[in-house]
Amino acid sequence: MISVRPPWGDVRRVALRAVFDRQAMNRHTATIGRRAALGLPLATIADAALAHHGFEGRYDISRPIYLDGLVRSASFRPPHPTLSLDIRADLRKPESLLDGEEFAKDLVVREEDRGRTLDVEFPPVRLFFDMAGRLAVGDRIAVVAYGNCSPPNQLRGQWVGLADGTTFVRKGRMQSEVQG
Repeated sequence: MISVRPPWGDVRRVALRAVFDRQAMNRHTATIGRRAALGLPLATIADAALAHHGFEGRYDISRPIYLDGLVRSASFRPPHPTLSLDIRADLRKPESLLDGEEFAKDLVVREEDRGRTLDVEFPPVRLFFDMAGRLAVGDRIAVVAYGNCSPPNQLRGQWVGLADGTTFVRKGRMQSEVQG
């Protein structure tokens, strides 16, 4: 005799397995989603850290460089505030620097800077980010910067003087500064 069982039992078993498998998959997907959501900010930070070039190299503090010109562009986004300046062709060393006495005695004006557009990068300290609301394209400002000893010899700003007499000064030394 042939026993014929209705297939309902198998169907129920298959249906229950599908429900449990779907729940397991949803839990797995949710876990992956949570991990991805938690990992994304970390990956972004790591990516920014890798992209951040910082103040690599050594900066010559024996020759602070004086610049004076018009702001061509300014960025106050991390990792560093940066300014692009159209340097005056008749650039001369000032007689004095308000709040910049520590730079004044060794201050230099480089002939090759006259009439050029130069980029100046500033330390990532709140002081220089606070310049954001105070500067506009076309403003005339003065900057004292240290030059990197290695190519591409970027400039790191330490002192900024605005036309209204306001100064932004980073005092003290950093680990990447050298004498000469």
